[in-house]
Amino acid sequence: MGGIGPKQYHHVETGATLLHFSIDLRFFAMTGGWRSAARWVGVPAIVFLCLISGCGEERLGDLDAIRESGEIRVAVRPGFLDSPGLPNEEGDQTTQLRHLAARIGAEIRWVEPRHQDQLIEVLESGRADLVVARFSAAQLLGTESVPSVPVEWVADFLVAAGRTPERTIEDLRGGRVHVQISALSPAVRSALEDLELEVVPISESLSAERVLAMVARGAIPLTVIDSGVLDRAPDTEAVQLFGPIIGRRPVVWAVRAGNLQLRRAVDDFLFAEKVLTRGSTARACRDLPQIRVARVLRVVTRNSPTTCFVADGGLEGFEYELAVAFAREQHLRLELSIPPPGVDPLNWLERGFGDIAILHEPIQPTREGGFLVSESYRQVDLVSVVSQRTEAAISVDDLAGVEVAASRPVSELVTMLPLEPAIRRAGRAPGTDAFDALQAVARGQAYCAVVDEDAVALEVDTRDDLKRGPVVVPDVPLVWIMNPGSPELRTRVDEFLRRARATGLVQQLTQKTLGLWRIQASPRLPPVPEGHLTPYDEYLKWAARRNGIDWRLLASLMYEESRFDPDAVGPGGSAGLFQFMPATWRELGVEDPHHPGEAIEAAAGYLRSLMGQFADLDLPDRVAMAIASYNVGPRHVFDARKLAVEMGFDPDQWKGNVETAMIILDDPEVARNFPAGVCRCRRGAAYTRRILRRYVAYTEQFPPS
Repeated sequence: MGGIGPKQYHHVETGATLLHFSIDLRFFAMTGGWRSAARWVGVPAIVFLCLISGCGEERLGDLDAIRESGEIRVAVRPGFLDSPGLPNEEGDQTTQLRHLAARIGAEIRWVEPRHQDQLIEVLESGRADLVVARFSAAQLLGTESVPSVPVEWVADFLVAAGRTPERTIEDLRGGRVHVQISALSPAVRSALEDLELEVVPISESLSAERVLAMVARGAIPLTVIDSGVLDRAPDTEAVQLFGPIIGRRPVVWAVRAGNLQLRRAVDDFLFAEKVLTRGSTARACRDLPQIRVARVLRVVTRNSPTTCFVADGGLEGFEYELAVAFAREQHLRLELSIPPPGVDPLNWLERGFGDIAILHEPIQPTREGGFLVSESYRQVDLVSVVSQRTEAAISVDDLAGVEVAASRPVSELVTMLPLEPAIRRAGRAPGTDAFDALQAVARGQAYCAVVDEDAVALEVDTRDDLKRGPVVVPDVPLVWIMNPGSPELRTRVDEFLRRARATGLVQQLTQKTLGLWRIQASPRLPPVPEGHLTPYDEYLKWAARRNGIDWRLLASLMYEESRFDPDAVGPGGSAGLFQFMPATWRELGVEDPHHPGEAIEAAAGYLRSLMGQFADLDLPDRVAMAIASYNVGPRHVFDARKLAVEMGFDPDQWKGNVETAMIILDDPEVARNFPAGVCRCRRGAAYTRRILRRYVAYTEQFPPS
């Protein structure tokens, strides 16, 4: 084994000289990773990682290279990995980064330099692909790195030890402020100069949380901390805040200037996460009476060929269309709730992010604890699948002792088979479904997968690298799952599913969506290339990028307006992919509204200008009100905001506030009291909901690119 040699370093906070070690990489590999190795030798994990991160591979490639390597290297500020997340556990940046990595098909490798001022150097030298710190965009000027869209907006505060209520910011004038120089934005520097504060540099190896703790115990008298760190701090009772000393500023991530693909993927991801507010989804475990009051049925599902997927721009899938039929029968609006990557859908349901889970999986009631399980609406065989490279035919007995790739519910069934030794479940991420298991076999990551026969018909029978084996478990029931506090909902679900079987609806959807026959797109529409969302993806990406929006949102708007038909003509003379009225297309400078390039460029600019009319709102509300304005005109949306104020609603929030006011504004007697007059505003609210719901599906099926 390689040698371990002592080194000395000066502790940045206490001034003590401590002993550290340089460790051979073979030792690192044998100990199972930097954190376990750090514990083994008794040194701080952060320092251990710094010792090895400097030896990392240099790679300057863009998104394609990241996907080929299977990892995205994320450089983070000191203390980032140990700092607390946001109060909302779904919203912290560590979780965001895991979701980003999953959506671009990579694993995260963390790179944590010893000093914060080394972050840009690590990025630009090719030892990291993305930097996550407390940057403002201005701090990247003059470097070879570029900012992402804002991750969050923060304000900067002076933080002093102790609490003296009568003390003001003027009392601090002429004092000393201890800060990390690399963390100072130009605007903060200017504010400190205005206050005649002497800047005292402190070590770049300290985390922001550690600096705050030093102020709290009086080790330093004054520092600058942004509100994002303060919101995450477990205790700020021992300090006093002054400010904010400048207006709100954006916190951004950084990528190399030449990595345009990665920058666009990161921007698309962050835009979608904010607009769809995935991290702040309301939790509620509800039964049917509460669901009817809200008039929304939340369905937990996956994006897959058997559940819900995008085809020719619209939403399809056996489970989705069956759920739509149930929602219509109950006079409810359907809302998809798709868990983030790596999250088990049943865990998502249990935590209150949905009312029903429809997963197209054979859930065993006795294995799922307190969940309520519907009647079975269909039975399927569980079938083994192996690679075409497997020469010998396999039988069920051949699976004894074998690691099998499968979803959690399927693996729980097959591991109970009376085989000696028992079938073992291959280690797969939470949330793995049948199609993930098939992909594992195709990539050589598993010998065998066990999936339902519908997945075999849709996926295996159309591929030349996989082949079906014998049936492993016959006739397993497909069911819907509900939380234990939903007995009335289960009763209505059971009644519906019995009728769906009796009337032939289940059989009809089976034939339509599971491969026996398919509804073809209109022959007059341009074909959608394989792997594309629309016939015009490149136009959309270019125009959306120029206007700072997500191309998938623009595609959702285009589908709603024309179903991707450039020759579409609507009532009143509206025309083209985005159904511009004649006056609108002339105002936007469009010569031919039927030309895809012209129409897409004009629509992207127009949507951006509508968003600009609501510039003071948070991004989700800004986007929703812009979409509603596209349909009914911004004057009616401003009327709805005024009505919202009169009704005691929040005029700055769309969902449940301005949205509700728009529905009420649909009444001509109400609308006549407002400047813009009568409006088909109910239709505008529904229009907005459909586009945002479709945008959810598009972001799930088409990763940021």
